[in-house]
Amino acid sequence: METTNGWKKSLMIFFFAIGFSVFLSAQAFGKVTNITVHQLFKSLENPRVLVLDVRSSGSWQASDKKIKGAVRKNPDTFDSWANELPKDKHLALY
Repeated sequence: METTNGWKKSLMIFFFAIGFSVFLSAQAFGKVTNITVHQLFKSLENPRVLVLDVRSSGSWQASDKKIKGAVRKNPDTFDSWANELPKDKHLALY
C-alpha cells in the first residue's frame, strides 16, 4: 500500500512539474508540448528524453523520491545552465 501511495505522490509531483516546465520552457525555448504523466513514464526509457529535476534545493534535499536518470539542476541558476541544454533531446522538467 505504501508503494501505491508513493506513486500517487510522484504523480502529483509530476503534475506540478509539468506546469512548472511549461512556464520555463515557454520562457526559454518558446515551444511547449503538454504530455500526460502516463506519456512521461512511457518515455523515461527513451534516450532522446532528458529528465531535469528542477525542484528547489530544500525540496530536493528533503525528498526521498528521485527519478532514476534525472539530472539535477538548480532552478535559481536557470540562466547559467539553460543555454547548455542539449538541442537534440526532449526535455521533461519536474
